[in-house]
Amino acid sequence: MDLSLIRAAEQELLTPAVRRNSRRVYELLHPEFIEIGRSGRRWTRNEIVAALADETDRGDPTTDEWQFSALAPNLTLVTYLIRGAGGDSRHSSVWETTDGRLQLRFHQGTPVTDR
Repeated sequence: MDLSLIRAAEQELLTPAVRRNSRRVYELLHPEFIEIGRSGRRWTRNEIVAALADETDRGDPTTDEWQFSALAPNLTLVTYLIRGAGGDSRHSSVWETTDGRLQLRFHQGTPVTDR
């Protein structure tokens, strides 16, 4: 898998313009997508698309500490840190490539409480 394409897709999902573009979010999220949010809530693809469509503009976040690990020939684990005014959070995502199409299968965000 091309790691630069995965990072670009992950960063695209962090931008307010894409987050409010339901069509694009549906393209990027796998039909069986699941997210565990910073609050611990479990989100489905449809729930997250609806929530992001109504999200207020929070600007592009600052990211750091990107790491990529191949889980299988078509699966990649991505981890990174988001630094924000509301506190830092660690994120993990699993990206899948099927028939040349890159889609996010899983995402989890966890607040950093002590560094």
